[in-house]
Amino acid sequence: MRNFIITISILVYILSGFIIYRALGIPVNNSYYQKQPQSVEPKDLSPKAKEIKNQLAKEQEHNQAVVKDLQVTIAKLEDKLTISDKADQLITETQQTEKKAKILAVIGSGAFRVGQFEISDDLINIVQGIVTDIMASPDHHVVIEGHTDNMPISTGKPYSDNMELSFLRAKAVASILINYKISPERIFVVGYGATRPIDSNETASGRINNRRVEVKLTPEDKEF
Repeated sequence: MRNFIITISILVYILSGFIIYRALGIPVNNSYYQKQPQSVEPKDLSPKAKEIKNQLAKEQEHNQAVVKDLQVTIAKLEDKLTISDKADQLITETQQTEKKAKILAVIGSGAFRVGQFEISDDLINIVQGIVTDIMASPDHHVVIEGHTDNMPISTGKPYSDNMELSFLRAKAVASILINYKISPERIFVVGYGATRPIDSNETASGRINNRRVEVKLTPEDKEF
C-alpha cells in the first residue's frame, strides 16, 4: 500500500506541473519577447482563439478538480496506512509479550527447612495458589528452576552439592503440581545451583534471596 501511495503522489505532482504549464502558456523560446516585452502590442483574440482559451480554462478547472480529488484520496490512504502500521505494531508487541516466560511464583528458602528439600505445609499452600494460572494456559510449559546460594554443602547430606540440592527442591515443587493434576509432560525441572544468583552471596540477606525456586510459564516453542 505504501508503494501505491507514493506512485499516486508522483502522478499528482506531474499533473499539477502540466496544469500550471498549460495555464501560463508562456512562449519561453521567444527571446525577443523576453528582452523587449514593451514592444509587444496586445491584440484582440479571434473567435477561434477565444474558443481555445475557454477550452483551456475548462480543461484547467477540470484538471484542478482531479488533482484535488487525488489529494483527498492520498490523505485517506495515508490515514489508513497509519492505522494499519499501528495495528501491525500492536500485534507484534502482543506476540512478543506472549512469547516471553511468565514467572508465576518465586518460592523462598522459608518454604524449605535449611539444607532440606522435603515438602512442608507452607510449600503446598504456595504451590496451590498457582495451579489455576497453570490450568488457564494449557499451551505453555511449566518450568521449575531450583537455585541456591554459594555456601558449600556440609558432609552427611543426602545430596552431593548445591546443584543437586536445587534440583531436588524444584522436583519437590513439581510433585505437588502433579498431585494437583498438572500433566507431567508439561513440567520441566532444572537445577541451577549457585550459578544464577539474583543478589550478593556476601551477605546473609543476599544468600536468602538466592535460595529460591522459580515457577515459570513458557510458550511451547520457546527454549529455556
